[in-house]
Amino acid sequence: MAAVAGGAGAAWIAFGAQPWELLPYRDERVLVPAAEAISRGITDFYVVLLPFEPARSPEMHTLVLCGIFAFTLAMGLLVAAHRPVGAAAVTVAGVGWPATLVSGQTIAIGAFALAAALSIPLVLRARSTPALIAGFATATALVGGATVASSATTIARESVLNWEAWDIRGGTEQATSVRFAWDSSYDGIRFPDEKTVILRIEGPEEARYWRASTLELFTDDHWFEHLDWLGKVEGDSKPLPSGRLLPPRALRPENWLEQRVEVEALVDDHVVAAGTPVVLDGPRLGPVFQLSGGVLRARDPIGAGKSYRVWSYVPDPAPAALSAARPQYPTVALRFLEVDTRRFPAFGEPGREQVVDALFADPSYSTFARHRPMYVLARRIAGDARSPYAAVLALESWFRQGGGFRYDESPPRVTQAPLVAFVTRTRAGYCQHFAGAMAAMLRMLGIPARVAVGFTSGTRGEDGTWIVTDHEAHAWVEVWFRGLGWVPFDPTPGRGTFGGRYSFASNSEEAVAALRRGELTGSAPTRDRPLPDSADLVSSTGVDGPPPSIFAIALLLGALWALGVGIGKTGVRRARYLTRDPRRSATASRRELEGFLRDQGVAIAPGMTLQGLQRAVYEELGLDGRRFTTAAGSARFGPPGQAQTGASIARRELRSLLRTARRELTVWSRVRGFVSLRSLRGGA
Repeated sequence: MAAVAGGAGAAWIAFGAQPWELLPYRDERVLVPAAEAISRGITDFYVVLLPFEPARSPEMHTLVLCGIFAFTLAMGLLVAAHRPVGAAAVTVAGVGWPATLVSGQTIAIGAFALAAALSIPLVLRARSTPALIAGFATATALVGGATVASSATTIARESVLNWEAWDIRGGTEQATSVRFAWDSSYDGIRFPDEKTVILRIEGPEEARYWRASTLELFTDDHWFEHLDWLGKVEGDSKPLPSGRLLPPRALRPENWLEQRVEVEALVDDHVVAAGTPVVLDGPRLGPVFQLSGGVLRARDPIGAGKSYRVWSYVPDPAPAALSAARPQYPTVALRFLEVDTRRFPAFGEPGREQVVDALFADPSYSTFARHRPMYVLARRIAGDARSPYAAVLALESWFRQGGGFRYDESPPRVTQAPLVAFVTRTRAGYCQHFAGAMAAMLRMLGIPARVAVGFTSGTRGEDGTWIVTDHEAHAWVEVWFRGLGWVPFDPTPGRGTFGGRYSFASNSEEAVAALRRGELTGSAPTRDRPLPDSADLVSSTGVDGPPPSIFAIALLLGALWALGVGIGKTGVRRARYLTRDPRRSATASRRELEGFLRDQGVAIAPGMTLQGLQRAVYEELGLDGRRFTTAAGSARFGPPGQAQTGASIARRELRSLLRTARRELTVWSRVRGFVSLRSLRGGA
């Protein structure tokens, strides 16, 4: 009974408190069957960045919580049964497996696991106090010696059991896997010495930025991927719904750029493309979702060997067209003027200086004033510009040439306001510093801007294919112009002939023409090896041969997950009947029926009437629920003398109705309903 109660509590912690809805493309509208959710959680263990964020990998987070509970329960039961060897083994496994999900401190965690494992048989088998003291002394010496030996530089420090290499999927992937974290980070970047080809792209003749995502939220001096869910993409070459910030020309096929993308070694769920995707042909990608910002994300990471075709709108306007674009912004574009949730007035708006001064002087948000130095510099550099384009050029040229900045993968560490320190003091950083600072300063000037992340063009092979490696990872700036859409600009200097050659980086017509031809003049000396740039490259790891299987662990986690969900839902339903009020008892019966239908995938609107519920039972299950609805209605709305009788009849009829319905369902449908969370989410 204690194990059952503990399991119910663990299930509530793992599932009831889990923020599944934080990822809009994983909310109730696109929930998948429980077995697929478990599979995704297990798969996430091998592809997400560590330490991982629970809100971004909810299925994996849930399985980790269930795994921790399972190990704890097994250890407790073995201790209670006086099985010290088994309890010690479970303790080592229970500490070692979650330890693979944290970075660093591996020796300390190993020492803790060893100490815990030794203490269990010691406590269970010691017959006297002297024996207990002697045992603890011996165990302390053993743990200390093992810790020292593990820390010695002369000892090989490769793991005896490389847990993270165990892949129950049985994959035989030989290529190196490369993973990226796209949200901004200013602590430095690490680059492998050897390049890894991650993408091969056919189609475009000119160099392009290959965009993976956009960072649209700027808060606490950092940029974050904060996108809205727009809908599911069918992937059948039909035009995608156009966003309100796409110009009319983006809807004409003659303005589309076709790309054929083959994934070599990139572990990411973003669909990489030039500009804004407008058509996707990718049946092998599985479910794909369209997000705001012109971003497409697959439900599962896109693995090596996958390929897709995508058509994009990539604006390539002449400088004259950019200069002529008026600063007239629709309401939907105004969120790209926000800094720390405060919106700056648009470029050229009357009285904007007074409004900005009031923003920085507002005492209700004192930390906002730390951004003032960036605004003062932006005003000094581009305050006299007569158009948004002129202001963009002035800032871009300042970062690339005139501001004394240098490219540095290991910039000085700054604990507070890193972008403010970057533009005012250190003047050293990599692409995320340059793109993040320029986009923030443009917003303060009233020009809609965001940070784009992905890759520069790479190298074009003899067959015309663009070969993109992990060294091409990059962040740049996109600025919105009326009638044109999002146009790329690149403020990062020091990339030789590599990056920024197709952005509009100068107010000189000759320089712009040179940039269009692929020539980069006056920005930085050419280097034998182009300086690498990365949007926070995290790791490159190889997998050799088929890894050992831990399928039994996966089955255990799945069984515990299913059991916890089922027990938890049963407890919730039974708790509703713990009342003497017959009207509440009748309401509990109605909610139980609603929950059953929701768990079977039937759409039940909140507050549905008893008549509507009766129709749903007939249309979806082919059963007559009139006797139940009549009794429930009598209990809820009839005279007090009939309420108790009606409630009893309603509960009896509900049991009969559900028994009949379950006999008609397949085994899979019953299992799916048992573990479904729809009844808990729908307010039933």
